[in-house]
Amino acid sequence: MIAFVVGKILMSNLPLVVRLLPLLGVLAIASRASAQNAFAVNEDGQLRLVKEVRNGYPWTEVGGKLQPSYGGKFTLTKMPFYRPGLITFSKFVVKIHHLNLIRAGARVNYEVRIQGRVTSDVALKNCFFVLEMTSWKDSGVIFADMPDLEAGKEKDFELNSPLQIPLEEGHYRVHVFSDGAELLHSKMPAGYLAAQKQKTDELSSGRMTEFAAVPIHKPRAVYPAGLAAKGVEGVAKVRCRINARGQVVSAEVVECNDPAFSEPALAAVRQWEFDPAVKDLHLVESTEVVSLRIKPSEPTR
Repeated sequence: MIAFVVGKILMSNLPLVVRLLPLLGVLAIASRASAQNAFAVNEDGQLRLVKEVRNGYPWTEVGGKLQPSYGGKFTLTKMPFYRPGLITFSKFVVKIHHLNLIRAGARVNYEVRIQGRVTSDVALKNCFFVLEMTSWKDSGVIFADMPDLEAGKEKDFELNSPLQIPLEEGHYRVHVFSDGAELLHSKMPAGYLAAQKQKTDELSSGRMTEFAAVPIHKPRAVYPAGLAAKGVEGVAKVRCRINARGQVVSAEVVECNDPAFSEPALAAVRQWEFDPAVKDLHLVESTEVVSLRIKPSEPTR
């Protein structure tokens, strides 16, 4: 079992906060390559969005008022609307130290230290940080409040937290939220980040209010075995209907250089995931035409 302690979060003009937290389960029900997720807590079978973190406790909105939550099961879910803004980390470092201490009756074997510089392209309030961790049989989170961020102003960030197991590469993810909307996580592809930045710039300037869906996870098409001897590359265009959650609900081939590539192209695109289209800050359904190349597998050596 994973046990975590929220440690000290150090930023300019922010007091230190140290709290002991129980295991916090995370159910990954959202598309993970994108931003625009929400951090939510399950309270008595009802999912409530976490709007901010104060003194180590998540706060949710109930009946139009914010109140602290003492639930222990957390999840990521899709936001019902689009929130402009993008946070970036520079000089991001994660370090693990060996401790072997006894705290609050539990053995603490390691300490994680996360450092970096954080910058936002827009002014943000009610910011909080989430470190999501997984092991072979469990998952958990550490969360801490952050100060408000000013547009274009870089701030130093440091989080220290004891824990019972070490973080392993590929088994943790960093998230930053503002007013409950996720604006950063550490596994965003470079192309996705560029699209998010452009979207924020256009919305902030008022030049555009509608945006097409952006692919965030594109499984490759399987090359047809019958064409292996020819080694020809497949080129296909697929029209797909994407719902407001970024899922492909229907697809059809509109162009293909060989009929043999049609089914592999469809099978691949049906597994693609998107950031949904945006209209007036709402996530909406859309129809997009996507292109893909189907290449033969590289020979094994």
